[in-house]
Amino acid sequence: MPKKGHVPERTCIVCKRKMPKKDLLRFCIKENKIVLDKLQKEGGRGAYFCWDCLPKIKNLKVKRKLFQSLRIKSNEVEIDYEEQ
Repeated sequence: MPKKGHVPERTCIVCKRKMPKKDLLRFCIKENKIVLDKLQKEGGRGAYFCWDCLPKIKNLKVKRKLFQSLRIKSNEVEIDYEEQ
């Protein structure tokens, strides 16, 4: 059980700022697609983006960081975040 007053922190993979988990967006792999995990409850490895860095996701360097943080090769999956 979490300690009273404990706030989990995560790091944005783009700007490296540490923020409370609830203020970040989590991406994970589901059925060979990178999807936005709205509830932050999906199993497996996740990668976090702050709201300021989300528009940069189409940048090639940011995509590489995303693939590296999820420990996947870029040709294995596709990014599917706009539908959600």
